[in-house]
Amino acid sequence: MMTLLKYDFKRNWNTLLASLVTLIILQVAVAPFLPNGGEVILAIVSYTAVGIATFVKMIKTYWSNIRAYNRRLVPVSGLSHVLSPLLFGAICGLVLAVIGTIHLLIYDSLNSRMDIMYFINMSGIDFSSIIAVILLSLWVILFMSIIIFLSISIAGSFRWISGPWIGLVAYFIITSVLSWVENVIFSGVVSPLQVFHFTEESTGMTITSNGVVWTGDRWGSTIFEVIVAIGLVALTVYLNNKKVEV
Repeated sequence: MMTLLKYDFKRNWNTLLASLVTLIILQVAVAPFLPNGGEVILAIVSYTAVGIATFVKMIKTYWSNIRAYNRRLVPVSGLSHVLSPLLFGAICGLVLAVIGTIHLLIYDSLNSRMDIMYFINMSGIDFSSIIAVILLSLWVILFMSIIIFLSISIAGSFRWISGPWIGLVAYFIITSVLSWVENVIFSGVVSPLQVFHFTEESTGMTITSNGVVWTGDRWGSTIFEVIVAIGLVALTVYLNNKKVEV
């Protein structure tokens, strides 16, 4: 898998580097000259754009790995073709998160009107709630990526020109069925809206934390999704090895 991961980074290196350089240039050369508050909007938009672009690049990398003939010649297992793009996306996301954290700390130290820790303390958001939302977001991205990978493999199993449409329909069917089954079996699925509560006052928007209570249903829902994810990965590997045309 590491061999395949190395090829993925080598092929996408120029695009990734260009995205990071553009992101840094925007924050260093453009943001200081924007009106008050404009640098925050620019940061949110630019980091979101790079994050979405990285996610799309991960999906395209998976597509190339299972369809390109030369990639099939790499002596790796079928599971590696699924895990390598996920690890590729995780590493890129981690680098982006590190850059964003450094940027936030620098902005906090240079801007006397902004105190991140004071804002967090006044909002009532405890550390456990922040970690819960981060872990929940990461799991949602991972689970969605696995479903997208399976849908791509289903689309690649058909030689017809309608293959991509079949993959798109398969994605909506899989997500709808899983959502329905999970809602029937479990209740109280964790949502960021349950963790944080937003209120609008005359002085502006405030945010408070409701906390996360991991009840038996929520733990059961998480375990259910993990089992389903393993099954989806196994089905994806089978399709890649037996059905997907190169």
